[in-house]
Amino acid sequence: MQSIIHNLEAGEKTFILLDEILRGTNSHDKHNGTIGLIHKMVSAKATGIIATHDLTVSELEHQYPGYIRNYCFESNIINDELVFDYRLKPGICSKLSASFLMKKMGIIGG
Repeated sequence: MQSIIHNLEAGEKTFILLDEILRGTNSHDKHNGTIGLIHKMVSAKATGIIATHDLTVSELEHQYPGYIRNYCFESNIINDELVFDYRLKPGICSKLSASFLMKKMGIIGG
C-alpha cells in the first residue's frame, strides 16, 4: 500500500488492483484502513479495482457518485447446486452463497 500511495503522491498514473485490503486484521481495523485508503486514492484521482466482502465499503459509491461504482459476481442455486456465470454485474452481491453452502454441509440449520 505504501508504494501505491508514493506513486499517487508523485503524480504517477497508477492502475490499482486490490483484493480484500487488510484481510489479516480485525473487522474494525480493516474497515477503517480500507475506507482511509480509498479516500486517499479518490483524492489522488486513482483508477483501479478493489475487491471486498465488506458491504459498508460499497456505501462509498453514494459519497463519490460517478467516481466509485459497485460491481459483483452473482451466484444462483440451480438443482441444489451453487452456480456462477462469472459475469460482472452492476451493484452489490445479494445472494448468500456461504450460508447456502454451510446449510448444505449441515453446519447451520435451515
